[in-house]
Formats: sequence, C-alpha cells, structure tokens
Amino acid sequence: MSGIRELQGGHDAAAPDLSAQQYRLTLPETIDGGALRLGQDVSDRFDNSANGSDSYARSLRTKAGAYDAKSSSEQLIYTGSYSDRQYPFYPKMGLLDGMEKGDSVSVAVPRRDMPGRSTEGDQFACEVLTKAEGGQELTMAVCSWADHYTQGTIIDNSPDSFGVTPEAYDLDALAKRTARIRDEVRVPVEG
Repeated sequence: MSGIRELQGGHDAAAPDLSAQQYRLTLPETIDGGALRLGQDVSDRFDNSANGSDSYARSLRTKAGAYDAKSSSEQLIYTGSYSDRQYPFYPKMGLLDGMEKGDSVSVAVPRRDMPGRSTEGDQFACEVLTKAEGGQELTMAVCSWADHYTQGTIIDNSPDSFGVTPEAYDLDALAKRTARIRDEVRVPVEG
C-alpha cells in the first residue's frame, strides 16, 4: 500500500491518548447504505512483514476492496489500515501523503480539511489528484480519515469521473459519502 511506509516517517511521535476510542476496520459486502457492492477484495496485496524492524508498521492490518454500483459504472476504491496500537504520528494523514507521491500523480486540487465530516477524535480531508495514464490525464478524487487507531481512503474510480476537470469535481459530495462509509467500515473495539 502506498502510504504504509509514510505512516512511520519523518515526524516526532505523539504521546498516546489513553482516552481515544479504539477501532478496527472491516470489509463489508456492501457500503454506502447498500448502494455499492464489493467486487474485488484486494486486502491480501498488502504485506506488512516487509517493514522489518518497525513494530508499528508490522502490527498494521489492511482492508482494501473495489466496490461497484449495481446499475451503473460507478466504482469506489476503499483502502484502510488499523492496529491495536495507537498510530504514533496522529494526526498526520499518511495514506494521503503516500498517494501524492505515486508515479505520474500530481495534486490538482490541494488537500483541504473537512471538519464538518470529522467525528470526535479523527481528522478528515479530501483532495483531487491527476494521474498520467496512456497519454491521458485522469482525474482521481480522494477523501481520507485518520484517528488514533485507523486510517482509510475512498477513491472515486468511476470512469465518468476520470474526464472531469479537477476544479469542477464535487469534493463535498465525495466527503459526505466517505463519512458514511467510514461509519460503516469502522467498528469500535470494546473493553
């Protein structure tokens, strides 16, 4: 997962917050109130054993999948990582940082915080990226959250969105959907 290594680097570790709610992530059969169905589970593509001596990185578990609409070409990609240990660099949004550094990827609409979509104890942000592919520049909008135990991203991977002018993409609508999906995939750990 681009961004897994980003979760560790370059910043002073934060003090643990003993009052923070612990969550784990799931990969449900449907998301967004049942509007999208899991088409492909790609969680097994992410192997954290390569992170060597970094015990936090090795503790991460990943859930990732492509979700498709039943009656249209709409597709969202969900990727999330979680641990039973607190994310040491919270509130840094490592998954978004990692996406920005991908090959042939440029930031078209800079990241902006979406405080109206945050819940207690997490950060929420969205941005629009472009990716050069096959002589074309494709628009990819992404929203992400980070809390003390989880990070997740939702990418609009719908063919209809690829040709949208980045500045014209409706980030508020994607933020609203991402907040709903976060609340569906993120499950509190009790006790």
